[in-house]
This record gives sequence, C-alpha cells and structure tokens, in this order.
Amino acid sequence: MNFLVIGDVVGKTGMDKLSRELPRLIKENNIVFCIVNGENSANGKGIRMKEYNDILALGADVITMGNHLYYRKEMLKEYINLSKLAIPANVTNVNGNKSVIVNKNGVKLGVINLIGEFGMGPLFENNTQNPFTIATEQINKLKEQNVDYIFVDFHAEATAEKIAMGHHLADKVTCTFGTHTHIQTSDDEIINNSMAYITDVGMTGPKDSVIGLKKEVALKRFVEKAYAKYECSQNESILNGIIVKTDNITKKAISIERIYLR
Repeated sequence: MNFLVIGDVVGKTGMDKLSRELPRLIKENNIVFCIVNGENSANGKGIRMKEYNDILALGADVITMGNHLYYRKEMLKEYINLSKLAIPANVTNVNGNKSVIVNKNGVKLGVINLIGEFGMGPLFENNTQNPFTIATEQINKLKEQNVDYIFVDFHAEATAEKIAMGHHLADKVTCTFGTHTHIQTSDDEIINNSMAYITDVGMTGPKDSVIGLKKEVALKRFVEKAYAKYECSQNESILNGIIVKTDNITKKAISIERIYLR
C-alpha cells in the first residue's frame, strides 16, 4: 500500500500549490491514504474551516496540527467536531481528537499528532504532557481498536527530540515523521526493517522566504532585533512530502521516498 504525507502547508501560496499537485500525486502514485499538516494553512498561522474543508476536498484523509493550535481563537471549540483533524495528543487544555481512525480499502488507519517540549513557547511548556509517554498511550489505544497502520506526526523544534521519538517508536508504528521546522531533511530511512522515519518532511509553500515568512520581516527580526508583523511570502512555491510503501502481509514499511516539487 502507498501512503502520502505532505509537509506543513503555509498560507495561500501553499494552498495553491497543494491544489495543483495533490490530486495528481494521489492518482499517479496509487495513494490509498494521505496526511497533510495544515497548521500553517490559514495565512501562515492556524487553520480555519475553509482550509480544513479545502484540504480534505483535494484528497487528504487526515489533517494534523502543531504550535499554531491556539492562534485561531474561533477554532478552539471546533477542533473536537472535526472528525478528520488530529491535534497534538499531549496538549492538556484544548479539546480535540487525540488520534484519528479512518476505515479505507478494508483496513483501519490511525494517525497521532504530538508536539515537542523543547523550544515551543510558554503555552506549550505549561500545557503539555511528555510526548513520549503519550505516544505510547495513544498507540496502545489504537491497537486495542485493531488499527492496521499507524502514522505519527511529531511537530517539534529540536532534531534530537524528533530522532529520539523515532527510536522510541521503532517497531511500534508504520511511520514517524517530523514537522514544524519546514526544511526537508535527508535522513529518510526504514528503521529495523519495520518503520519509516524522517526528521522533517519539509514545507509546502513559498520557496523564496524564511520557512514561509517574508524575508524582509525575518531579517528585521533577526538583524535589527525589532518587531515586525508576521506576513507570509507569496512567490514560487514548492511542495515537500514523503511516500511510504508497506508490505500488505506484514504491514511493515518497506520504503520511504522524499518528494520535492517546484
């Protein structure tokens, strides 16, 4: 079976790129299940009902979130009602789906979203539980429901934390992939001949930017140490993701391929 994961969709540029490429990718690669990280899809911060519905209409089966969970205040009460949206399972003060199960092509597929503890800001430092412990708890719950394939989106800043999660979940899930840093890493591998892993799947959004942010804004912040309002860049877009293939009998991952489209 072929699975597709799309990295953080950033703003209008990312949504436009997704609309042009996702249906084709699904068709040409015989994708049976698609996960899209949508936590930057609404002008770079958060997700709204429009982006949620548009991403699903393009072919995604599950949408995952991340550190902009709190940004769209009007959405905080809606998350729990969105059956295809997984929010970080280790966040303690927001109601939402800690995992999502989809029945498709005669199999059960589960998705877990987690957020890292390092460098994610005070809101998460004060309102999260250990992602490693929660990961194990959520995996056990999915396995009790006879889920065949499990994918984990670990939305984290530190590469070491992501790599540690990969080793922690080896042999327990189908794929562990990192999001949030928006730079696709080249360490895609199959761990223990069982689990697909990559530290970060990358970004779907404006290439000529600082991880989606206008360069001028980023430089003002970094060089001048001055406040500058967040603005998404809008120019030539890229799409980053991975395709994971599994063995139909063992249900283990057998290959992982990076996607980088201009």
